[in-house]
Amino acid sequence: MKNKTSLIALAAFLTVSFTGCGIVKVVPIGEEDQYSGKKTFDSAAESNSDWEAIVSDITGEAQEIADALGSGNVSEVTAVKGTGTITAYNTDTPKHYIVVEVEGYTGDIEVQVRTDGPNSSTAIRDLQHLKEFESFTNQTEWSAYGKALNKESVAQVTEPLGIDENAVGKTVTFAGGGEANGEAISITPVEMTIE
Repeated sequence: MKNKTSLIALAAFLTVSFTGCGIVKVVPIGEEDQYSGKKTFDSAAESNSDWEAIVSDITGEAQEIADALGSGNVSEVTAVKGTGTITAYNTDTPKHYIVVEVEGYTGDIEVQVRTDGPNSSTAIRDLQHLKEFESFTNQTEWSAYGKALNKESVAQVTEPLGIDENAVGKTVTFAGGGEANGEAISITPVEMTIE
């Protein structure tokens, strides 16, 4: 009799418990936005789809680096382009770069073009006119977009060139976002050729 009473009590408890629950829908990973209406930000996809327009934007505004450096017309972040001879391939830091002796420039500022490694530059993001901070939900997305653009620079521009120490002595032509710090200008390229 006790067992029968216990079973009836358990059945009543389960009935009350389950009637309070709604239907649970299992949503596949990556499809959340279809059900919630809130789109998950994908910085890699965003930067990849914007890349061609950004390249066109920056190369269209780039000034000759020899002229800019020679006239002192280099702000903190500047769109630049130039041609020169690669004099060094620096791998002493995780941020690898080539040093370029630019045609027409004889000043003291070292011209560095980033080739790979971690890149915290915001030059490409800050120079492009396709999107603004307000295009994103918050600072985190804006920052992620800048980092993703730097990864596009490596994937689309420098990595296919297979740059190593054998590049020294060759001629490089580049365009990109430059950041000046007094002693050097570091350029994150959006276009580059080495011959």
